[in-house]
Amino acid sequence: MAKLLLRHVYKIYAGVGKAKKNAKGEAKKRSGDFVAVRDFNMEINDGEFIVFVGPSGCGKSTTLRMIAGLEEISGGELYIDDQLVNDIDAKDRDIAMVFQSYALYPHLTAYDNIAFGLKMRKVPVPKLDKQGKQVVAIDDRKIAEIDKKLKKLCKENDSLTKDIAKLTAKLASAKGEKNQAEKDIAFYTEKKTFLDKRITDAQKELEYYKSTPVPLVNYVHMSKEEIAEKVQWAAEILGIEELLDSKPAEMSGGQRQRIALGRAMVRGPKVFLLDEPLSNLDAKLRTAMRAEIVKLHNQLKTTFIYVTHDQIEAMTMGTRIVVMKLGVVQQIDTPTNLFDYPENKFVAGFIGTPQMNFFEVDIKREKDMLNVAFTDGQVMGLALSKLRTVQEKYLDGNVHRVYLGIRGENIEVDKAGLNATLTIKEVLGNTTQLFLRLEEKGSDFIVSVPERNDLMPGDAVHVKFNESFVHLFDKETELSIMSREYGNK
Repeated sequence: MAKLLLRHVYKIYAGVGKAKKNAKGEAKKRSGDFVAVRDFNMEINDGEFIVFVGPSGCGKSTTLRMIAGLEEISGGELYIDDQLVNDIDAKDRDIAMVFQSYALYPHLTAYDNIAFGLKMRKVPVPKLDKQGKQVVAIDDRKIAEIDKKLKKLCKENDSLTKDIAKLTAKLASAKGEKNQAEKDIAFYTEKKTFLDKRITDAQKELEYYKSTPVPLVNYVHMSKEEIAEKVQWAAEILGIEELLDSKPAEMSGGQRQRIALGRAMVRGPKVFLLDEPLSNLDAKLRTAMRAEIVKLHNQLKTTFIYVTHDQIEAMTMGTRIVVMKLGVVQQIDTPTNLFDYPENKFVAGFIGTPQMNFFEVDIKREKDMLNVAFTDGQVMGLALSKLRTVQEKYLDGNVHRVYLGIRGENIEVDKAGLNATLTIKEVLGNTTQLFLRLEEKGSDFIVSVPERNDLMPGDAVHVKFNESFVHLFDKETELSIMSREYGNK
């Protein structure tokens, strides 16, 4: 079990290649640097189940791989149990990872796949002298390890110093826009500050080990008995005892995923990392495995970090969810708070099935009512006493253009409501989804009703919004303009 801290973490992929000529002899521009993760800050408590969620390309898997040590951190600091691990190899971070593709060896049995990591792994044991006493001496192995790390950091620092000098010269000679150059200098200067601190810490650590005798250890393989005990323990928890002699080709997708989970479990890691482990399974099996992973987390009481693009998985599994977009964290909160109190329009639209409906409207306060004018000319009055608190500047009596958001289950069919036209009806068994449109060339919005009905496409339907569940977002920033409390003055 472990506590993690990510502080101002960046991942930047350098521009690809130098300027070249294409088949026509035309010069091709060098691709610019790509920022995959920008200023990621988060503290993960011991035993939490954290879910990173977002659309493809949002940086969630990249962040997971930086935690695992499979991707180098471009800037910022990553701590595991208060230890800075930026320069620690993936194999030494005490982390286990489950991949989307299972990554099982097809020629090995389930037992050998689960045990493979344990067979390859060496564990430290005290080094004893001929009398059986602990050997205490200068640790040359540790000194060489720190020295190698220090040389790498110093080389990176020299390169960073040159980059800052180039940017400073570029800024001095720039005649036009300087904002981007100033931002780049600020970023690299902050990165160098972190790097200087790491170099200082490494120098102190090197000085300590050069001057202080410490208990030495040998690294040995685990015994067959220890390995068998761990494999059997994992097999019992996952219910795969009867599969231990089978090979992956003889198993279903769900069984293979259990083997992959077992391989991670036997390491007894501080942190479990799961990168979209259920995306290759069918819908029914995905639901079953989702419950299995939650049960596993409850049994092991270990920190889990789970990546998915499926917001249903995120809502049902995580104790907290991190919503990302284009490498930037949009909101970190519990599943219910993300659903009830999204901080911006993107989060509101991403969380929830079906997604939230949005309308571009003009709002204006009239005494105790908030009048909402839609683009087709219809007006709806919302009681301010039933709305969550709206920022005062939007209640000054003037007209303000905003986005209004509301979920389909919070819209009711009501004869006194807005006039809309039914375009599509989907009967899902226990609910019916009505796709409605306010104006002929407008976009559809969805209303979820519990009962079945005889409505047909083209029919007129009148709807009313439940004020308690209305969301308002600024037109320009798309940030929420409502608090979590009720009570407008």
